[in-house]
Amino acid sequence: MSPNARAADPFAGAADAMALELLARGAEITFVARGASMWPFLRDGDRVTVAPLSRRPRRGDVVLTRGAALGVVHRVIALRGDRVLTKGDALPRTDGWRPLADVLGRVARVERRGRAVAMPRWLPLAASLLAGVAPRRLVRFACAGVRHSQG
Repeated sequence: MSPNARAADPFAGAADAMALELLARGAEITFVARGASMWPFLRDGDRVTVAPLSRRPRRGDVVLTRGAALGVVHRVIALRGDRVLTKGDALPRTDGWRPLADVLGRVARVERRGRAVAMPRWLPLAASLLAGVAPRRLVRFACAGVRHSQG
């Protein structure tokens, strides 16, 4: 999910630079999300507030990473050393491994039609399963059970 579509805005580059500077100085930024890659947690038109990182991202965190325009808001699905793997909840593929330095902030709040959106703990797994991307261990476990019961 990307922040506002900016192709027609001649000041978009300056606004992006200002938002990144605010995050670097410890301030939160708020923008209107566009796209459906993080459905059902984020929806097109939701107001997203991103806070600077106060700790290392964890698996399951929804983060803003460097990308086209201001960046991309996707979920952390894995960390390995100084690299992070992110993915949109509604997407079948990951964004690929990126340097941890590309993580600019963590989603602190989401508002939809003026109300705060809460994220249940089960949502990341459910969203991955709905997108057809079950965790490998779960798939291996299920397959092993089928082979075991047939043998």
